[in-house]
Amino acid sequence: MLVVLTSPEVIRRFAHVLRIIQLSDCHIARDPGADYRGQNADRNLRSLLPAIRQWQPDVLLLTGDISEDASAASYGRVAAMMNSLGAPVMAVPGNHDDPEVMSRYFPQGPWQGPFKFEKKGWQLLLLDSTRPGKVSGWLSKENLDRADSLLRRSEVAHALIALHHQPVPVQSPWIDRYALNFRESFFKVLDRHPAIRAVVWGHIHQDFRLERNGALLLGAPSTVANSLPNHEKFTPDLAGPACRWLELYSDGKLETGLIFGR
Repeated sequence: MLVVLTSPEVIRRFAHVLRIIQLSDCHIARDPGADYRGQNADRNLRSLLPAIRQWQPDVLLLTGDISEDASAASYGRVAAMMNSLGAPVMAVPGNHDDPEVMSRYFPQGPWQGPFKFEKKGWQLLLLDSTRPGKVSGWLSKENLDRADSLLRRSEVAHALIALHHQPVPVQSPWIDRYALNFRESFFKVLDRHPAIRAVVWGHIHQDFRLERNGALLLGAPSTVANSLPNHEKFTPDLAGPACRWLELYSDGKLETGLIFGR
């Protein structure tokens, strides 16, 4: 059971901490009863909501494949669930999403280029890594240049980058064949900005953590169905649906963990 503490000391602590819930790869379909890898996507996402609500996030961050079929009905149901949690919602699209349809329900996102949000000493920079008709990802030179410019001009001390596709191999061949292409260009931008403390993504349906040049690289599990790591094929992880929590401190420190549904 998740216990929320509201002592004066805890309240003072969280006044300077940016608390984020990252949800990814929900794969909600037009039909609420649809099956995804033997699971009901609506039910599994809803199972996470009570713990998220108790956790009291400042931001809800959706990192792609929110829909399985890019239907307006699927985005509408996810938006209703997120709006019930009482925190701002930001989103990036995944390869299953339709950015034009998705943007109607989640207007805070990289629909016209990189999207930035600043709060509590942190800049969140959202990037669209999708390519129409492709499962793997890429970031255009224009978008990388714009991201570079936003980071260079920012007066905020720390930054977190969010996208859908993994910029590093996660040692799971079934999904690594669909990673971010031309990742060297992405890391050239990152390496110019030591303010970047973390990069987060979805797509991989598993928890992943790596440190690179002082920045945490974090892949998120799925809210519907996850795979055990280090497998050639998708291999169900019986731990169940999950999402990531992050606490971003004003001194640049970052803590993270997972919340599991039922």
